[in-house]
Amino acid sequence: MRTVTLYFDYGELTEVNFVDGTYNGQRRCIRGKSGGAYRSAGSFQWTSAVKALALLLVRARVYTTENMIRGEANSMAASLDYAISKQPTWLTEMFGCDQDGISLARRMILRTNPERKRPGPVTLGLNMNYVAVENISIILNGKTPTDEQLLGLSRSLECCEIERLPQAA
Repeated sequence: MRTVTLYFDYGELTEVNFVDGTYNGQRRCIRGKSGGAYRSAGSFQWTSAVKALALLLVRARVYTTENMIRGEANSMAASLDYAISKQPTWLTEMFGCDQDGISLARRMILRTNPERKRPGPVTLGLNMNYVAVENISIILNGKTPTDEQLLGLSRSLECCEIERLPQAA
């Protein structure tokens, strides 16, 4: 059984725990340039790709059937798609790799129009056969959030996308 636990403080992701009984056991990633005092932990920065990952997983908890994100070039979805293709260190530290060195994030996140090889947006969705929605836990400011708080967190993460888009002149 695979589980993902996301820890948010004041609307920003601070820690991710991933448990995979098949390949890597338990993995822990802490926000920052390094694991710091958490010597065995991986690390990630609060980038557009990480925001997209957080949004995708929070949406999976809020909207169990509409757990997708999509976007054109320079969107959060495109950033996460690029990260899945390039397998940066933070992504492999967060979710691990299979015996061939392929990030398990590729199994967890389904992609339509990966790397935007065709015109149009990339669409990313959670592979619920890999991680069931009920195995995603969200901790907000040290507590399990209500449904209303989860919806607010989802909207807050969506606002990150709106702030990134170029403004029309």
